[in-house]
Amino acid sequence: MYVVMNSERVRSLREEKGLTRRDLAAAASVSETTLRRVEREEPVYFRTGRAVAKALGVEPSPSLGRVLTRA
Repeated sequence: MYVVMNSERVRSLREEKGLTRRDLAAAASVSETTLRRVEREEPVYFRTGRAVAKALGVEPSPSLGRVLTRA
């Protein structure tokens, strides 16, 4: 299962917390390339979206992204 995350929301939360892309990628245990995909609203695995949300200190929700059944 895939998710497309709301890039504005992710970027806003990341900046509010004073995190760089590198910091957030490390906190979510994903690569910087994957985080760039998140911030470009490209499909990523649901578990990746969940990890990014957790690293941002929020719960996965519709305001953060939408679930896709196919990439």
